Amino acid sequence: MATRIDLVEDVLPISELRLRAAQVIKKIQETQRPLIITQYGRAVAVLLDVNQFQSLQDDLSELEARLQKLQREHESANRPGGNSS
Repeated sequence: MATRIDLVEDVLPISELRLRAAQVIKKIQETQRPLIITQYGRAVAVLLDVNQFQSLQDDLSELEARLQKLQREHESANRPGGNSS
């Protein structure tokens, strides 16, 4: 399940990250929540726990495989002589 970003709790200026990097990393690991890093008031990066990142990569791979399967099934069903039921 996706984690909703809290625009108060989950946003941090890069200047604060520079000052408290170890604490910020610890918080990300403990809360398992992504953290948006801002620079000059604009979002520029997202920090994630490595396990969250791996989980997102796994989910993406699975979804891409499902999409490819559905595309092949659709193409097969729409070919002349294909099963269009």
